[in-house]
Amino acid sequence: MPKDTEYADLLETLTLQHQQRLSDSLERLEKELVGIMSKAPLVDGNLHDLGWAVGRRIEIKAAIEATYLTEVQNILKGYQGIATSTYEMLGEYSPVMKLNPRIITQLQSLSFKGFEAIANEYLDVIATEVYQSTLTNRAFTDSVKTIQQTINGVYIKTNDAEAQKLVEIAKTGTAAQSADAVEKLHSLYARDRVGNNLRRYSQTYAQDSLMQFDASVNTAIGKEAGATKWKYYGGTSSGSRQFCRDREGNIYTDEEIADLWAGSWAGKSSSDAMIARGGYNCQHHWRPVF
Repeated sequence: MPKDTEYADLLETLTLQHQQRLSDSLERLEKELVGIMSKAPLVDGNLHDLGWAVGRRIEIKAAIEATYLTEVQNILKGYQGIATSTYEMLGEYSPVMKLNPRIITQLQSLSFKGFEAIANEYLDVIATEVYQSTLTNRAFTDSVKTIQQTINGVYIKTNDAEAQKLVEIAKTGTAAQSADAVEKLHSLYARDRVGNNLRRYSQTYAQDSLMQFDASVNTAIGKEAGATKWKYYGGTSSGSRQFCRDREGNIYTDEEIADLWAGSWAGKSSSDAMIARGGYNCQHHWRPVF
């Protein structure tokens, strides 16, 4: 197997691992938030104490930091090892100089800021839900379910044995079984059909963060070595964009890349072609050709 293909497989495996670790952290977060809500003063099963609701933002923020953002930091520490794998892969084609370690640290910091922005967005969503539900004396159980769905979508923990069984199938079953289970879960949790939840955005950003880190390191090393040609490879998934599949395995000059990436296609990112590649959630890579 070519060294660059082997490297692409490694990144795909790491992406799945990172996504699973984040999913596990979000299950812990969901449990923490349910615990926070369980202390709410109730009247006839409804929320009512606005003073209590306002004060929960600090607790919610602490829970997000202790579970989700702590796991993000642990994942990003592993990016140092990815950089080492990049050097080894490129070294199969030509001797390369290692980047200044400070550059790797800066890239890790940028990745963390992206995750942190997502976390802060959902901190606002959840804190607002607690306040508005209290203001309108919403039923406690309904508010808790909304918060759970805000975190994990249809993958929420539930006392409904049938629903929880579907959640497990959605996580561990075959592609067909998972799709069927998710469809049934949507029928139980109709509000979540649009899929706007922290789990969804985290899964996507886990891949984009890793791939953009890889692209930045590869590009910086190639530019430093004076490379002017680049191989576009990877993306074995059937879900790859047609734009990427048409260019799979090809070698392009800097000028050809600029011309090709000046076009438009579904999912294209507005950032640099060397970093964005095919766009959001893209599994393709650039490798300098020496």
